[in-house]
Formats: sequence, structure tokens, C-alpha cells
Amino acid sequence: MNTESLNVDVTLQCPTCRASLNVNRSVDRVEEECPVCSCQTSMVVFPRFFQEEPEISKDKIASESEAICSFYGELKAEKVCDECGCLMSLRASVNWGDHDYCLPCLYQLREEKKNASFVAQAKLYDNLALALVTWLAPLSLFTAPVALFLLLRYRKGSQTFVPRSVFRWWLALLLSSAWILLWGAIIIIWISLILDEVS
Repeated sequence: MNTESLNVDVTLQCPTCRASLNVNRSVDRVEEECPVCSCQTSMVVFPRFFQEEPEISKDKIASESEAICSFYGELKAEKVCDECGCLMSLRASVNWGDHDYCLPCLYQLREEKKNASFVAQAKLYDNLALALVTWLAPLSLFTAPVALFLLLRYRKGSQTFVPRSVFRWWLALLLSSAWILLWGAIIIIWISLILDEVS
């Protein structure tokens, strides 16, 4: 971890004998020997301890004539949720793209409605189906029907952030259908040969 050098003037204690270790130089790591017990002390200075506190958004307290936040009753409503229309303070709102949402709506859009703009990751069923009928081609008697099922079952469920071409979907559909027809023909021929032998 890279830490920038910091100019600190602090008094540290030896972990063994509690004697004072004076550090008054620019450091990002302290490696000192205790002057009392000669114990070797090694410490890392984390820059965050010496940074200024981040500026917290100043929420406005609502007066009697002003609309209040749906989530923080004492705060003034300054935004409206673009999904459900509830009134929100700056503290309760989440800006996503060009829209403002409340946390319950953001949760619903991500977890329940599975909106493509909010999903962190999406399963690419067309890629999976294509892998089943190409990489596992020797087992296509079993993998081709599974690939065809995935393609038809999740045709509208594979939404992603970036628009994707339908080429992979159609290619996987063509290959899985071809494998199924080929295996169907092989099975029919095999059964007819067995019947010919029996008769």
C-alpha cells in the first residue's frame, strides 16, 4: 500500500515498556528502537488519520410551512423520487445517472425488477449456450437440449449495461438445433438398423 509522507509530531509508546518514542520528522512508516528496553518497534502511519474530515452535505431543517422528507421527518424535502414520487431530503436521495431515487425504489429496481440499468452483473445465457454446443460438442446429445432450453427460457432476461448483438444468440440457437436434429437422425437410423436385424 502506498502512503504519502506526512509531517507528524506525535508521541508514541513502546509496546513493551511503555517508554515514549518521539517522532518529529516526515514519515509514512516508523521503525524505531526503544531507548529504554531496546525493543524494535515498527508502525505504519495511515494518511487518513491526518486528513481533514470530509464535508458532509448540510441538510436543511424543515419549517412548518415546508414539505418534509418521507424518511427524515425533521428535514426539508428538496428532491422527488423519479420512480415513486415520494419527497426526499438530500440525505435520503440517491442520484443514479440523471435521476434521483429513494433507497426502497433503488432496491426494487435492482433486486426485484432486475432493471438492466441497475443490475451489477448479468448472466449471459447466450454465451453459456454457445459454450455448451461448441466446447462440449462431444456431449451435445445432452448439452444441446440444455442450450436450447437456456436460449428460449432466458431470451429476454439477459439484459446488460451495454447493448449486445443478437448474433451469439442466433448462432447458439442454430448450432443447438443442428445438434438435436443430427442426434435425432442418428438415433432413428440406429433404431431402424436394430429393427432390421431383429426382423
